[in-house]
Amino acid sequence: MNDLLEKLDLSQLENVKYIYELKAKFSQELADFHSKVRPPAKNGHVNFRTKSGQKKYDYVRLEDLIKSIDEALKGTGLTWNQDSEVKNGTIRVRTTLLSSNGYEQVGSWLEIKTGGDPQAIGSALTYAKRYSLGTAFGINSETDDDGEQSQGTSNRAKATAPRTQAPRPQTTKAKPQSNNPDPLISQPQLRLVNDKLTKLSQAKGTNADAEAQRYLAMVHLTKLEELTSSQAVMLINHLDEEIKQVEANKPQQQKSDDLDRWLENRGVTTNV
Repeated sequence: MNDLLEKLDLSQLENVKYIYELKAKFSQELADFHSKVRPPAKNGHVNFRTKSGQKKYDYVRLEDLIKSIDEALKGTGLTWNQDSEVKNGTIRVRTTLLSSNGYEQVGSWLEIKTGGDPQAIGSALTYAKRYSLGTAFGINSETDDDGEQSQGTSNRAKATAPRTQAPRPQTTKAKPQSNNPDPLISQPQLRLVNDKLTKLSQAKGTNADAEAQRYLAMVHLTKLEELTSSQAVMLINHLDEEIKQVEANKPQQQKSDDLDRWLENRGVTTNV
């Protein structure tokens, strides 16, 4: 569905309102999930030795994370799925959240390089699925030994659990979202929104305040300061897309205006 949304003309108010309502429904369902989710049990355990003695840590297993998420999703309308790829010893995983209205939030790919042997690939795949899923839903699943095994080298002392333990995979990880209620728009977000509104109004030859009121009317608010943080994110995305479309149409409009002036200078009337 998102492929179709990207083709909508965002210079049309009805299209903007339609997309906004889709995202608002998704945010509502995600907030409902956060109000019901319970921290998953840390049923994974690892013991290892260091120079200072015996150490251990606990982690959330993938199956326990899935159980916690699926239980909280009941009645929200949200579902999820994961894509995974393995190529030349490198695994990639991403998580997609789907709203009941068809809107999708597609996560970024989480990529981990391994030594290429089946055990390392399997361990890295489990790790990536767990971390990607936890990040998508804003649940901290801590650290486990699966991803560590995938690297094939170890700076730790030998563990009493699997001998193939190694440091955590060096991946770029997004910080999990908080389970707190959606806060109001932050000052940096407010400044960015105002900058985007100014840029859009300049591109369209309109007034920034009028553009702001056009969006605020959709959510029944009167001031930008009353927006929530997630609403601000959606508004910034809307503004970026509309700015792109307006700027993309500029050359064509400019050519049309130049042609009209050229014909007018030669006594040709273009108005019907």
